[in-house]
Amino acid sequence: MTDFASLSSGVSLWLHRSDLADVIPSFISLAEERMNRALRVRAMEVTLSETEIASGSITAPSDTVGVKSLWIVGYERSPLKSQSFDFIKMRGTEGVPGYFAWQGDRFHFDGSGTVTGVLYEKIPSISSANSTNWLLTSHPSAYLHGALVQACIYLRDEPGIAFHEAAFADALSDIANTDMRDRYGSGPLQVRAR
Repeated sequence: MTDFASLSSGVSLWLHRSDLADVIPSFISLAEERMNRALRVRAMEVTLSETEIASGSITAPSDTVGVKSLWIVGYERSPLKSQSFDFIKMRGTEGVPGYFAWQGDRFHFDGSGTVTGVLYEKIPSISSANSTNWLLTSHPSAYLHGALVQACIYLRDEPGIAFHEAAFADALSDIANTDMRDRYGSGPLQVRAR
């Protein structure tokens, strides 16, 4: 399974059903929705362009699903800490920020300056128009079992839900574990004196 068409065919084959072609794209979209909530891996990381904080906030990029780290330009060694919107409002917008809150489509700060950082962006959706992405290329089983969970829910197939849910959870866990291994090396982390 290397693209949207072969994934759709795979879902149909695994279900032993040829009458669900019209709803299989929905199963795939619902699986993507779950993967966007569950995964925070390097392939999803993007740099937030340096942005001037205006009136205590900036607009979050539209495909943002999470924040890895934000900092004020010139204060790279002091990442901003996440807090509630009420906390930020109470602190005001004077001085260099130490905190941020994400509310709606905006990041709010307890100060001013130019902010940058690393965000997690949504996994690019696949469809007949956009046939593949990094996740389908690297981990087709996540897409397959994620879509099959949704298909089994649609068909009210409880044994199928349980089976594919477990396989989907394993695939997501494997993706996260591989990312951690690749990020930090294959052995245990060790502290070394300088």
